Amino acid sequence: MNQTIKLGRLAAAATFATVLFAGTGALAFECPQHFTAAQAAIDKTMADMKGMKKMMSKDDMALVHALLDDAKMTLAGAKHNHEKPQGAYDHARAIAKADAALGSARAADMLHFHYMKASGTSQ
Repeated sequence: MNQTIKLGRLAAAATFATVLFAGTGALAFECPQHFTAAQAAIDKTMADMKGMKKMMSKDDMALVHALLDDAKMTLAGAKHNHEKPQGAYDHARAIAKADAALGSARAADMLHFHYMKASGTSQ
């Protein structure tokens, strides 16, 4: 019976270690998907903005670019957390920052189209 208890504890410890390390690895492998989504949204908005200088006011362009700059800086921070992780926490922060960058890029896109609609111009 003593041997059975030892084997049970060993199996429980192995399972715990597997879950712990698999969870960290899973977070690490999720990061690139979040980076790709954020970068795609940034690229889309940047492409939509090309040639808009004549159709949007300088102040409106500056506001859209401010949101895009926020998205780019936040995404760079996310990549830093992913590339130099101290543990699962850094991968979780990388995902959170990438999702925040995606939000800023989407907000820039929505603002851009709001200004385009307000000026009576459409793409």
